[in-house]
Amino acid sequence: MKKRLQQPLTKSLDKSNKKAVKTTKNNRLLWVDALRGFAIVLMIIFHFCYDVRYFGWVDWNIPNGSNWWALRYFIISLFTFTVGLSLALAHQRQFRQKTFIKRLAQLLLGAACVTLMSLFIFPSAWIYFGILHFIVVGSLISVMFVKIPKLALALGCAVLVGFWSSLLKSDWPFEFFYQLLPRYTEDLVPLFPWLGVMLIGMGLGGLLPINKYDVPKNSITKPLAIMGRHGLIIYLIHQPLLFGGFILVQMLR
Repeated sequence: MKKRLQQPLTKSLDKSNKKAVKTTKNNRLLWVDALRGFAIVLMIIFHFCYDVRYFGWVDWNIPNGSNWWALRYFIISLFTFTVGLSLALAHQRQFRQKTFIKRLAQLLLGAACVTLMSLFIFPSAWIYFGILHFIVVGSLISVMFVKIPKLALALGCAVLVGFWSSLLKSDWPFEFFYQLLPRYTEDLVPLFPWLGVMLIGMGLGGLLPINKYDVPKNSITKPLAIMGRHGLIIYLIHQPLLFGGFILVQMLR
């Protein structure tokens, strides 16, 4: 009699444990996705302003003006910080190799698309190491420190200090390939200082109990989080859509 009662109880516990594990794996922090979504909104605004200048409708000094550079740095900082944060949250307990490789492959394919598209649109200033290229390389480096967040945080701070003190240069290692690369590129996100920002995000993600806190879902955080969860596809299609729209408007004028 005891055996008959224990078997279904054990099975039900196993099922509930599997459901709990599944819920934990699929659980995401709304504020992290929303923060990434906020960065995407700023990126779209930045590129919209760039396209307006590119098509000659305004004479804004974008992206070379100091205020525009500050906005660009802020956007890249948000992206790289949230990537480090997300890597820590996803892999600090157990490295999920299949998930990591799958995401890396998606980013690598996206980076290749950006390079090919830029070769067509900007043949003399094509993109050889933009934000997606950086995230691929930065993720491969940063994930090695996912189990040692203190070291990741220390290295991240050291990278920033080394960059600000001119010990680390933003043109490394591209300085060795200048003959093969364009003199000017439409987008460049070098390893330094942005690797430092990513490592800091990873370090803080591993040291602070950020997975215990979240923001309420409302009319602002919810759409931002949706954008954050689909950041790659939005990044890949937003500029062609903007360019196509501007070309269409210019033809109708």
